[in-house]
Amino acid sequence: MRQTTAYFLAQLKRAIRLLPGQVMADLLVCVCAGALACLLISQGAAAAKGSRYRIGMVGDLSASYLGYGMAAVQEMDDSRFMIELVPMSEQEAEAAFWRGELYAVMRVPEGLLESIVYGENDRLITYTATQGQQGLGTMVMGEITDLASTLVTCSQSAIYAMQRTLADQGRGEEIGRETDKLNLALINLVLSRGDFGEVEVLGYGDGLSLELYYFCGMILLFLLLSGLLNSALFVHGNGVFSCFLKARGVGAFRQILGEYPAYLMLVTMGLFILCPPLGFGLARGLLGIPEWEGMGAAPFLSFLPVLIPVAVMLAAMQFFLFEAAEGIVNGILLQLLSGIGMGYLSGCFYPSAFFPEKMRALGEILPSGAAARFMQAGALGRIPAELWAAVFGWTGVFLVLTILVRKSRMTGWL
Repeated sequence: MRQTTAYFLAQLKRAIRLLPGQVMADLLVCVCAGALACLLISQGAAAAKGSRYRIGMVGDLSASYLGYGMAAVQEMDDSRFMIELVPMSEQEAEAAFWRGELYAVMRVPEGLLESIVYGENDRLITYTATQGQQGLGTMVMGEITDLASTLVTCSQSAIYAMQRTLADQGRGEEIGRETDKLNLALINLVLSRGDFGEVEVLGYGDGLSLELYYFCGMILLFLLLSGLLNSALFVHGNGVFSCFLKARGVGAFRQILGEYPAYLMLVTMGLFILCPPLGFGLARGLLGIPEWEGMGAAPFLSFLPVLIPVAVMLAAMQFFLFEAAEGIVNGILLQLLSGIGMGYLSGCFYPSAFFPEKMRALGEILPSGAAARFMQAGALGRIPAELWAAVFGWTGVFLVLTILVRKSRMTGWL
């Protein structure tokens, strides 16, 4: 045991000598990640302010009913949260459309209301969008246009039928009053259509908002790539020295027991360097995480202990990858490929909820998937026992594999 302790202290001193360079590398990565995060947050805020579809309305909008209808849509209808109708001339609309300021242009033909009033319905509203917008938004707008046409036609038929019925019954003096009542009923029916159903937003990952999901993903990606920053500890590692230690009574298990904690110290040090700017951003409200809004850095401080088991597991994984690779260059390449690949499959770059089912299942069974779900659950303050078992199970698997690979190298099997 004395030899193991001495070997650990030697590795710890070596790690401390490498610490200044590692701190500089960690700070550089943090600055780059912080700049990217600020850019994404600012873009997200700008998108949130202008997230409605701006649609240019071209044509004669001076008719009272049409003007009142547009005002009602913009002030009272639920669609005002999604669509902004902007009256403008043909030239203004065309210029704004090609500058990308408008999602689409709707042209109202002359005589539209007269056509509706007289039951002719021979004037069509033209909806113009670009070829590249033939996605969900265009489909929704097409459905809205069809819905509006159906409502206008059916409402018109109902009103005309009611008027003819009252005229046939000799109640012509009631036509005006009953027409107003029916129009109000139809308008209320349209405006209250949002009460017919309820939209349930489940969120991402373990029910997280997109902001908190990517917050966890950013930290996970940093930990996955920390093997690149800490690779200097393995520069002078070789099998000859391991055999020398074995001859001195320090076997594979004791060697790993002395080396792994030193490497873990470098990983956790990088994590601690990342945490202060994140805590500062949360305290100042710069990151805009809905679940933690208005609580400052307190939720983040309670979230920090959740990162320790994740760091322990990922450090064990990186330690195994360096041990399994032949040479430091191969080890670095293996760290890069595995970090980026696992990060993508586990949803660091794109929400895994949108992946195909098999791809999502693969990402969940990977160590990075266990780490992602562990962090997401910890961010909400509820970590089930199976996630604890998965994290510590993967940690044990990697350490055992590392010991086996070290033994194999010392005995000449590899």
